[in-house]
Amino acid sequence: MGKKNKLNALDLFAGAGGFSQGMRSAGFNIVAAIEFNAQIAETYKFNHPETITIIDDIRNVSAEHIDNIFKTQNISCDIIFGGPPCQGFSMAGNRIRSNLSFLEDERNYLFKEYIRMVKKLKPKVFIIENVPGILNYNNGAVKNEIYSTFESLGYSLHSKVLCAADYGVPQLRNRAFFIGNRIGIYPEKLFPTPTNTEDNYVTIRHAISDLPPVDAGSGTEETYYTKDVELTSYQQLMHSKLGKVYNHVSSHHKPETLQLLSMIKQGQTMKDLPEKYRTKSVHSGAYGRMIYDKPAYTLTTRLNTPSVGRITHPVQNRTITPREAARIQSFPDDYKFIGDITSIGMQIGNAVPPLLAEKIGKHILEQLDK
Repeated sequence: MGKKNKLNALDLFAGAGGFSQGMRSAGFNIVAAIEFNAQIAETYKFNHPETITIIDDIRNVSAEHIDNIFKTQNISCDIIFGGPPCQGFSMAGNRIRSNLSFLEDERNYLFKEYIRMVKKLKPKVFIIENVPGILNYNNGAVKNEIYSTFESLGYSLHSKVLCAADYGVPQLRNRAFFIGNRIGIYPEKLFPTPTNTEDNYVTIRHAISDLPPVDAGSGTEETYYTKDVELTSYQQLMHSKLGKVYNHVSSHHKPETLQLLSMIKQGQTMKDLPEKYRTKSVHSGAYGRMIYDKPAYTLTTRLNTPSVGRITHPVQNRTITPREAARIQSFPDDYKFIGDITSIGMQIGNAVPPLLAEKIGKHILEQLDK
């Protein structure tokens, strides 16, 4: 399939490129992407050199400019995808009291920007990823407003929460997706059927057990695979032809943190320790150790802070490395993350899992082919 035959895509709020990675693997041509954070955009550009990356606040990017990028290549924008961050949710009570509509609330301006791009570029299909709460928030008023806005632009749409583990990702990550089209396809048909169930979920062991062990505070930016390890099918999927992985570096931990971690067994958290060792962490999964033979819980963006959740390696006394987190998110091993640990944690933690995006993308292509 040459570029001419491929469907051409625009990625909004691109982040480190998880959504783009999956859609590219599915067979889309990712023509352009917009990302506001310059440090995060470095990762996107490195891994998607063929895509025109615009590093700017989307409010400063005219839809005409994007339209011209497609027109100069003699192609049209067939699909737009992305997850507009919504600030307005955390302020629930205020908006309900002031009777502001979701889209009128200035904190949700990014959603309006997404709509502006769809309105101008008129893609055949669009996909929006968001937090599950958006579907029933304010008794469904937000969802209804999103539906009516896109319906007024000629789209029919459907929404549902997808769990990444149901599509082969080793993580119990739930996200809401809206998929709309203006080409007469019954919108529910654009959602892929799950490929996995609890009986055959990909586990953390399936995902990361082949990676070389590293002690807290050690590891290198480029690490060669351990030789002669029998790989799971998921590990084979993730492995790089380069024979090495990037970003397999563990954070330093204080001696007292290491002592705490050494006392916590798989599946346990700080709550399972004797009283004298418990600190006042508010996070329910604080110092939680992952369970090798289950999928991970939703990854947080703070990969080096054991007090924020279940991010301690199942058997080693340390938090997981960025590469282990990337594996749990289904990024392939040749996907290199650029930046400091705080930025990389955000890049990986906020991403749409590429494997989930790929399955959505492939299914959409199948439906369009029909």
